[in-house]
Amino acid sequence: MITIVVTILGLAGSVRSQALSIYQIQYSTDVDGTSPENGNIVDCLGGIVIHKSPATLRPRLTLYDPNYPDGWGGIIAKDTYSTGAFDDVNVGDWVAFTNMEVEDFKGTTFLQYKSENDPNFTIVSRNNPLPGPLPVTVDKIAAPIEGIDQWVVADHNAEKYEAMLVKVVDVNVKDIGYGKAYDNYILASNTDPNLICWASDYMNEDRDGIYHPYVEPGQKFCGVAGVIEQYAGEKEGIYYNYYQLLTTTTSDFTIEQPSDLNDDCGVDFADFALFAYHWLTDVKCTEPNWCGGADLTKNRSVDMFDLKEFSEHWLEGKY
Repeated sequence: MITIVVTILGLAGSVRSQALSIYQIQYSTDVDGTSPENGNIVDCLGGIVIHKSPATLRPRLTLYDPNYPDGWGGIIAKDTYSTGAFDDVNVGDWVAFTNMEVEDFKGTTFLQYKSENDPNFTIVSRNNPLPGPLPVTVDKIAAPIEGIDQWVVADHNAEKYEAMLVKVVDVNVKDIGYGKAYDNYILASNTDPNLICWASDYMNEDRDGIYHPYVEPGQKFCGVAGVIEQYAGEKEGIYYNYYQLLTTTTSDFTIEQPSDLNDDCGVDFADFALFAYHWLTDVKCTEPNWCGGADLTKNRSVDMFDLKEFSEHWLEGKY
């Protein structure tokens, strides 16, 4: 990624030398997470487009700078007036910007593409590899505390994940119908039901109505991935200030982890021990058990083909 950054800085007349990184725009010590650049017109070194909003929503690009994988590395660029400026931008493009207005709108920091500021952008490179989601436990995105006239978080520790792709692991749908538009649902830890966060599917291209078809109370997931968004505002006398995980496609939901033989949503030595127990056994594997799941290819034996399948998922899951 150093090469990409150097390339951006070398763009004659495209991105000026004082251009800011996403980190410089997003990092905040403000108690509410407001960007230090809020209200300013800036140039931005940008990042890789990891999501482009569906055509039914206002055009926006979710950008990720891989130089900051643990936080403050994501931001959303929004075409305020739907000018069609982002039509030729694709997921995987590294995009840099000039003359973008930084605006904290309803809690989330945006780069606004406003025509009066003479904005522009450059597609620095295409087909960049997309990052995997950052695995986090549910408590890293604390759910709001319900009050008589408010839904607010006790702290803003999740602010550093804003606009970043994360995955909460080993969770279940505890309940649905929360938030400003009643489109949030509660994800609870499978090991500690007191640890919860909120999620929403309004950005999901595969949703059916308010929620994705997978989302129903009691459904367990090895992982749910999505982009973190803060929502702050007031409606009918109720004040909101919370973070929500926005899923984008069906692939964001992991119901079962391939090669997970002991059902703990991870693939590790405990699973390998179970796999080895059935290795080249004389007993033919049959449904529905398939030798404790070790016969991954369902060819009635646990052999080299199953080992290949098993190894492809080694240490996947909650790691």
